[in-house]
Amino acid sequence: MTPEVELIRALAEDLALEILVSYTPEDFQQADFTSLGKAAVYLTQHDEGPGPALEELIKKVQHAQGT
Repeated sequence: MTPEVELIRALAEDLALEILVSYTPEDFQQADFTSLGKAAVYLTQHDEGPGPALEELIKKVQHAQGT
């Protein structure tokens, strides 16, 4: 993985953690975990690689950098 890709992945993980800690227990009681479950299945099936949305972002960054 290139340094840029690693940075994007780390930032995405940090953002996800920030979002999760912003929720209250009441938020989780009403949450729909369908998309989270789909993401977990994707990661399990794809060796914990970045998902399609992150892959698209990586491509855009690499294209912008001319790589």
